[in-house]
Amino acid sequence: MSPAIPANSGPAAELRAARHGSILVDRSDCGRILFSGRDAADLLHRLTTAAVKGLQPGQGTAAVFTTNKGRILDLVTLHRLPEGILAITAPGRAAPVIAWVERYTFREEVKAEDRTGSHASLALHGAGASRTIARMFGDPAAGLPRHHAAAVECGGSPATLVRTWPLGGDGWLLVLPAAALEPARAALRGADAGLIDAGPAALEVLRIEAGLPAPGSELTEDHNPWEARLDEAIALDKGCYVGQEVIARLHTYRKVARLLVRLEMDGTIVPLPAAAIVRAGEKIGSITSAAGVPGEDRIVALGYVRDEDAAAADTVMVESGEGLLAGRMLGAAR
Repeated sequence: MSPAIPANSGPAAELRAARHGSILVDRSDCGRILFSGRDAADLLHRLTTAAVKGLQPGQGTAAVFTTNKGRILDLVTLHRLPEGILAITAPGRAAPVIAWVERYTFREEVKAEDRTGSHASLALHGAGASRTIARMFGDPAAGLPRHHAAAVECGGSPATLVRTWPLGGDGWLLVLPAAALEPARAALRGADAGLIDAGPAALEVLRIEAGLPAPGSELTEDHNPWEARLDEAIALDKGCYVGQEVIARLHTYRKVARLLVRLEMDGTIVPLPAAAIVRAGEKIGSITSAAGVPGEDRIVALGYVRDEDAAAADTVMVESGEGLLAGRMLGAAR
């Protein structure tokens, strides 16, 4: 049973709820695209790092759209539904992803329907999220592998249930028509009396603690998927795709120069993005995301460091506006 914590208790209580129960987060900010048409799977297979053509209905995968130079355009999840392939993008990235796909669409029979406005998303995160899903939709739904999907009913409306990136221990996403958002929220609260809403501050801490890269911070054209620790989104045995030669060469010849790591610092002075990570007086990398943990005298962060310096438990220093902060490198981001 999730802890009974009032909905307005603030980020510290939201984090406690995630670590011991589950939290509800409105993720309607994420992009939603339905790709349909007989060539949709083949085209997405040729434009992303993932093996898309082999996905069966209900299956899904993480995938990265990359440039010709193997740099990151966006990290998405793709879900094979009866009506097509649902792509969940980062906030504000639906239009750029559609434009990128259309750039490479010639005679293919593919339709890209932007459902970002017509649909909404609710996320369940936390150590007890699967228990809530089981109570609401049954044990088979709660046993879905990561990124797989199932058709469900929630709040009187058909919805797509996706097991998504785990934050606070687990992660689920409901995608449904925008008009069904509030009835679905009420239905989920009815299934779990301790379920509370969580806001951006708690979600950002959970994201950083989980080592999940974000657009504009860790996911930019300055980096490739190997550096961002997105190994699970890369299929090495598939055919050619945009950026494939560079990504394969980086792997084969072990040419990945930087790696994403998790860090932790004591105190309340949050370093800014691009703050230097220093060891033995030498800069070894830069901070990309950082957040103070509400209710704790602790800061969590992500950053890219040289691959030879990416070992866990190393003591490092991080630049801040008030000098150097003592920190600990906790190891690989994922």
